[in-house]
Amino acid sequence: MKLAHDGVQLSFDIAGAGPLQFLFVHGLGGDRTHFAPQMEYFARQGRALNAELRGHGESDKPQQAYSIEGFADDLVWLCNRQQITKPVIVGQSMGGNMALEIAARYPDFPAGLVLLDSGVLFPASAGTVFAGYLEGLRGADFADEARKIVADSCLPTDRCRAHVEQTFLATPQHVLVSTFTSLFPWDVHRARECAQACRVPVLYIEAAHRLADLDRFAALCPQLVTAKAVGSGHFLSLEVPEQINPMIDRFISLYVRRPG
Repeated sequence: MKLAHDGVQLSFDIAGAGPLQFLFVHGLGGDRTHFAPQMEYFARQGRALNAELRGHGESDKPQQAYSIEGFADDLVWLCNRQQITKPVIVGQSMGGNMALEIAARYPDFPAGLVLLDSGVLFPASAGTVFAGYLEGLRGADFADEARKIVADSCLPTDRCRAHVEQTFLATPQHVLVSTFTSLFPWDVHRARECAQACRVPVLYIEAAHRLADLDRFAALCPQLVTAKAVGSGHFLSLEVPEQINPMIDRFISLYVRRPG
């Protein structure tokens, strides 16, 4: 399905029925296939919307500035149009940043947040690595840099690597560069404020490589619950859904207020 927001067609899938609601948000270079295992699982429990960010998948890819804040506005607008009014927002990587942005700016909107290996409050070591990625994405060999980012993000045992590489390479260079450029300023200027403002339950599931300062996160957001997937790189919603889905289930059953 598609709906136009400010002239930009946004692609999404929606499935299921019931009072429990979900919003799934992929990360940079992803598309809605990154949450296909979760859509199949959670649409049996309630109403689930699987969004494709502008610039990604089958959504329009205009030449414009891309930002966490802009993506967040698109997502809330899309949910409102589809009567998704109190979802558990599940965001992988950058999708988790959007979930936090939404919780801070629209505090009555989410029922809870699940962040899957999101780069929130980056460790100090990340700066140099990410600067190198951005330089590579800006160059003529940006496709090689995209492949390197995917390879660095995966474990050698990850079966999803080829598929993730496909979705990255299907994302235009201008989208990758603009979005990547916005990530560090958001982390510096918004992440702390958003974490502190968040009032709903939050689950953070970490993969193999640490992308967040979880001690700092917990100090800012005391309701944070943390977990770690076993044997998975960054794209854990695809790689180990048999671990991720039950963790989300348990989190909702213990911490999220169910409607009705």
